[in-house]
Amino acid sequence: MTQLVPGELIARKGGHDEFMAVGEGLVEVFNDRVSLVTNMAVAIDKIDEAAAEEARQRAAARLREKLSSEEVASVSASLARSLAQLHVKRRHR
Repeated sequence: MTQLVPGELIARKGGHDEFMAVGEGLVEVFNDRVSLVTNMAVAIDKIDEAAAEEARQRAAARLREKLSSEEVASVSASLARSLAQLHVKRRHR
């Protein structure tokens, strides 16, 4: 078992690739099976690029404010999720 960080997940099944933006979580690989638990998984066709960009901008602005360590962690996680969605959507235009 290992930690999953926000980014792109490519699921290959039956010769077809499905692209997803994923958040933080856990991954376990056992033989030919992969199990994934995450706080976010969005298929590329469900990513709203404009909404993700707005969320990115809001999170970046909040990080410039004086925040508690808990708030910094929460806003940083939100920023990472937004960036993951934007990366996946823009990479596969």
